Amino acid sequence: MPAWLILLLSVCLVAAGALIGVVTVRALPGIEAFGTESESSNTQIVNAVTREQQVVLLSLGIQGIATKTRTTTFLGVEVPGSERATLLQYAFRAKLGVDGKDVRIAESGDDEYLISIPRFTFIGHSDEKFELAAEGNGALSWITPRIDTVQMINNILTDETQAQYIASNQDILRDQAEAFYTGIIAGIDPDVSLRFDFHD
Repeated sequence: MPAWLILLLSVCLVAAGALIGVVTVRALPGIEAFGTESESSNTQIVNAVTREQQVVLLSLGIQGIATKTRTTTFLGVEVPGSERATLLQYAFRAKLGVDGKDVRIAESGDDEYLISIPRFTFIGHSDEKFELAAEGNGALSWITPRIDTVQMINNILTDETQAQYIASNQDILRDQAEAFYTGIIAGIDPDVSLRFDFHD
């Protein structure tokens, strides 16, 4: 048998095999000739579990708009058209209260107790929403570094603003603390009289 005939038969057999494979794959539902596989994993380790005794006395709904502008200067003079401006709209709930483990209840007389309340504290926040409200860029704004919105978010809730929330709500926090602990003790002995001492 000539060599060219053997070669021709071999090519025909390979082509026929490939054709049968393609037809078989197309005939079977849910099977693809080519595909990709991916694998991912997430490993977490809980290092410690800490019991908290924080008492939330007040929840504030906070909304606002943070604004930041930036321009480039040359020899102390602002370059016209180099300005950048970002307006960030935000909303969250701020939680104020006390650390319950520092509250002291001591008998101060017949059927009378003194409740010592520690300094009010910023416990945390929830329901955070941050949205870019608007951006303004001048014609030459490309020479001015971009404004970092993450830094703007971090500057919204600083230690200073937390202290302001506490200071501006002192009276309500005191009322809530008295109502909270009076309710607990009255559930045990409604005839007991209470005095409160606030360490603020």
